[in-house]
Amino acid sequence: MARFTGRWRTVTGFLLVCGIVGGVVWAVRGQDWSGARTLVTARTVPYLFAAAALNVTALLLAMLSWRCLLIDLGHRLAPFAAARVYFLGVTAKYLPGRVWVVLTQIRLAGDLGVGGGTVVTAFLLNIVLVLLAGLSVGALAGPEILGRWGWLLVAPVVGLLAMLVWPNLVPRTATVGARLIRRRPTAPLGDGIGTRMAIGFQLACWLASGLHLWLLAVAAGAPPERSLPVAVGGFALATMLSNVVIVVPDGVAVRELLLATALLSVLSFTDAATVALASRVVSLLTELATAAVVLAAAGAIRRYGRSVRQLSHHPSDLPDSHQDSVTAT
Repeated sequence: MARFTGRWRTVTGFLLVCGIVGGVVWAVRGQDWSGARTLVTARTVPYLFAAAALNVTALLLAMLSWRCLLIDLGHRLAPFAAARVYFLGVTAKYLPGRVWVVLTQIRLAGDLGVGGGTVVTAFLLNIVLVLLAGLSVGALAGPEILGRWGWLLVAPVVGLLAMLVWPNLVPRTATVGARLIRRRPTAPLGDGIGTRMAIGFQLACWLASGLHLWLLAVAAGAPPERSLPVAVGGFALATMLSNVVIVVPDGVAVRELLLATALLSVLSFTDAATVALASRVVSLLTELATAAVVLAAAGAIRRYGRSVRQLSHHPSDLPDSHQDSVTAT
């Protein structure tokens, strides 16, 4: 039975990787990337590298936010273990439908002793925080994208402040969501410190990711001071609104259209479209590269730990000097 379970996990893992690769290919096929190439010049290369670094920082902040929610739920995963579960789950967003993200995280977190109900609760809590933080930061560019309806973004700002003061509002919201998908949620532990930290990390994530778009806009000739709130708020708001279109992997094309609309107040139509496409390229490459590095590092750490445990059980395989140290340990 154990052998069958191991083979089944291997097969499902292989199918998942194939599905993610296929989703990425489908997401980028048919895209005209020639416009983004015009932004690559000797003058703009430093901006591009800085934008990529900011996007990687945003991804790591998002992972830390999710890990803080797990801590509040009673599971303090090691950073690399949490990163492995989070980033492989995030790459599943390139499959149509958001359900693949949580199913992937359930599969991986289960190997670490985290129950499916806990993973679902963390997923739902994370959605609430991402939504409120993203829309709150998006309020900076509300008039450019929503026009006279931009005042509606005051509501998520109030909601985010309320959850900072009363963090128990977050798990109550997640409980309602869990019941809708017929899952039993896990009640958060402690006094909500992890949830407050998660909100802080999530706000920092949106600010860092918005700054990557701002650097690209400045590289294209946008005025730095005027374009800062437009780019930072526009990226958050465009990303949130594009995620509503769940049948499109990662909001492809929809996000670019909204970003270009926001940037029209500081760039020409051609430059705004170029920056929107460049942002997609930077986001895609940094997401895949970060996931690959994290997964490789986590795998190396696991193999190292396994080899150390094996050697500790068989000290005769070590040189005499090492045998003494293992025996003393």
